[in-house]
Amino acid sequence: MSGRIRVGVVSTAHVHARSYLERLLANPEVEVAAIAGEASRDRDMARALSIPWRPHADGLGAEADAIVILSENVHHRRDLEAVARAGLFVLCEKPLAVTREDGVGMLETAERVGVRLFTALPVRTLGSVSALRRTVASGRLGRILAMVGTNHGSRPPGWFLDPFLAGGGAVMDHVSHVIDLMHVTVGGEPEAVRCLAGNRLYEGAVDDAGLLLLDWEGGVTATLDPSWSRLPGYPTWGDVTLELVGERGVARLDAFNEHLDAYGRDIGAPGHRHLGYGEDMDALLLAAFVEAVRTGHAPEALAGGRDGFRAAAVSWAAYRSLRTGRVEKVMTPKAP
Repeated sequence: MSGRIRVGVVSTAHVHARSYLERLLANPEVEVAAIAGEASRDRDMARALSIPWRPHADGLGAEADAIVILSENVHHRRDLEAVARAGLFVLCEKPLAVTREDGVGMLETAERVGVRLFTALPVRTLGSVSALRRTVASGRLGRILAMVGTNHGSRPPGWFLDPFLAGGGAVMDHVSHVIDLMHVTVGGEPEAVRCLAGNRLYEGAVDDAGLLLLDWEGGVTATLDPSWSRLPGYPTWGDVTLELVGERGVARLDAFNEHLDAYGRDIGAPGHRHLGYGEDMDALLLAAFVEAVRTGHAPEALAGGRDGFRAAAVSWAAYRSLRTGRVEKVMTPKAP
């Protein structure tokens, strides 16, 4: 593709919206065509960053080569369908969808219309993830027997606490990243899940703490803690970790371990802060997306729509397990 890549953004609802927009604006290959959204926050963000604003997503696909969807989780399918046209590249914030019906609908829309659909799962772009993948592929750990993952975090604000708009709580919000890491490092598919979760830490209508017990393809056992357990006063928002236990060794990934511990009265409350200096995941994610648009070939670090479906499918099965009290099958996407 010659010339600057025109990127349209649907909604600024997500907490990553400002970060994504700033990184797109800093990329000399990109022109941010418009922000579409009827909420005042969308209009205000567009004005603050000197970006054209559209009240609705309909028609935005015709103005752009690529779209980034940052709306509330429940609206992802609606917004994809509003912008879909042949040849368009779309990056959708995770989780891809809040229900299997919507997830299937999004994959079918992309295939039918000719949309190149990707999911915002930026942790897989980190160099440490590539190193872990190489370690596993080398055979140094032997056959993988077990996986232990965490994505602890602080409770997010606003619509994330609305069960309709978010589709759930911590399980919907924080499962996707680690499931994707398990898949890209070990391979295979999640097969079944038993979920224990509830509202334990805050008042509200959504789960804020939980634990998933997973059966993974190949006889691998896995656990995943997606809890919003980093309470106010904790030095950092949270973590993403993955430990792999093999026949001949153990490897542990701590995605945000590159940091300084800062203490002092001038750094804000609390007095101890976790200051990260590692790779910028948002920048790496958007650079990979722009490369895909420019070349027509998706980098390995860029998660596809089916990757997003797989990750979200574990959340859907986890909530079924929470309702039934039983182990539930994970219905992953069929190969195209």
